[in-house]
Amino acid sequence: MKFVDMTPTDFPSFENKPLNPNLCEPRKVNFQFNNIPKLWLNNSSVLTHYFNAMNLFLPAFEGFMVRVMRNQLPRIKNTELEAPICGFIKQEATHGQTHHKYNKILEAQGYKFKTILKIADFFFTEVLEKYLSPKMCLALISGFENIATVFSYIILKSNMLATANPTMRSLWEWHTAEEIEHSGLAFKFLNHVDNRYWIRILGGLLGTVMVIGAIVVGMALLIMQDQSLTNQKIFDDLRKFLFTEYKFLPLTFKHMTPYFKLEFNPKSEDLYQYGEKVFSYS
Repeated sequence: MKFVDMTPTDFPSFENKPLNPNLCEPRKVNFQFNNIPKLWLNNSSVLTHYFNAMNLFLPAFEGFMVRVMRNQLPRIKNTELEAPICGFIKQEATHGQTHHKYNKILEAQGYKFKTILKIADFFFTEVLEKYLSPKMCLALISGFENIATVFSYIILKSNMLATANPTMRSLWEWHTAEEIEHSGLAFKFLNHVDNRYWIRILGGLLGTVMVIGAIVVGMALLIMQDQSLTNQKIFDDLRKFLFTEYKFLPLTFKHMTPYFKLEFNPKSEDLYQYGEKVFSYS
């Protein structure tokens, strides 16, 4: 499945199509990754590589989700989920290929990560897809999307990207806003196919651990390659990111845990205002 790319160079980075959770239509994109500094957010290795670490693994995660959900589409044919899930799949395909494009920039900047990406691809295609049931794969995806929604909410609400390089700010605001647009859909897909509590919880736990683990590994890998930085600055930036300025760790735990309640019901409407702000300008 190909993503939708724009050819005119004077077109904005992404199409400002209003939020529509009932369709989740993919937006046309035109990201030009020219002259991106190595530390493109607050001159901070921690903040920059939090996003770069997600970027490394997103093509593998997104590719897995696209393949699994596309194979399971017959289960929701002629239901109210069919149209938004089809849009969701197209959005994820666009995300994956766009972030793959930026990984080429990271590689050109001198970062080494090819081996770990090959391991990630092997893990998804040769382990998860071959040895887990389709239902458990959907449960994993529901877990992925829950934590992705939480991250997107924190990023947009805190205006974390305010001082970022303009291209990178556009990239991540577009992505996080679309995460909010299709938030809750993976849960509804899973619930339609298999609404047993234990499979949601197991998939949610495994999915959360996989996402957080990938980010931690990616951040460590990239930060260790920024040899010009002092340990004290990295420690200070990490403290601000996790506990003081952005409070990422306590906020993630707070907003992640409702997913594991027996009567969980995603209330995505509460989040739409943050996605709408991204797509409100022309």
